[in-house]
This record gives sequence, structure tokens and C-alpha cells, in this order.
Amino acid sequence: MRRRMLKWIAGSFALGGAYSLGQGWLVPHRLDAADVPNLKETLERGLYARLPEQFEFIDQVVLLVKLDKLSLKMVYSTFQWSREYDKGRRFYYFEAALRKRASDSGVDI
Repeated sequence: MRRRMLKWIAGSFALGGAYSLGQGWLVPHRLDAADVPNLKETLERGLYARLPEQFEFIDQVVLLVKLDKLSLKMVYSTFQWSREYDKGRRFYYFEAALRKRASDSGVDI
């Protein structure tokens, strides 16, 4: 009984101290727009795009996402899947998979 009471008192002090410090570490931090890289930069850097054709494909994908013809979830999931491959091959796997998934949903890239 005494041990339980001491744990309760210690927990109360810990929570009270956290509350008095402004609850900064209890509340998840809000992501600002400056913290999240945009889609184009993410794809270019993550897929190691180097050729002009690769940059054109990424621009086209970003445009289709902005026009709501491709879902952002589909692009990011394909991007995450393609990152499992070597740096030199990531873009080609991404391009082939995204073209296939987009054509299945009725969008021609």
C-alpha cells in the first residue's frame, strides 16, 4: 500500500512538472510547411534523378498530382517501394511501377 502511494505521488509530481513546463514534450510538434520537402525535391533526390528525361517524368508526375489525376498516396507508396533497390536502379523501378499503377487507375503518363 505504501509503495503504491509513493508511486502515485511521484507520478503526480512528474505530470505536474511537465504541465508547468508548458507541455512542450508531451504534445507532438506540428510540422510547418518549411519542414516538409515538396514532392518534386523528394522524388529527385530520393530516386537520384540525373538525366533530363528523368526530370521531365518527375515534373509530369508532380503536375498530375497537382491536377488530382494521381493520388499523392500512390506516388509516395511507389516511391517508398522503389527505394529498396540500388541507387542507380531506383528511378527505373519507380517509373515502371508508377506507369503500371497509373494505367490501372485510368491515367496515362
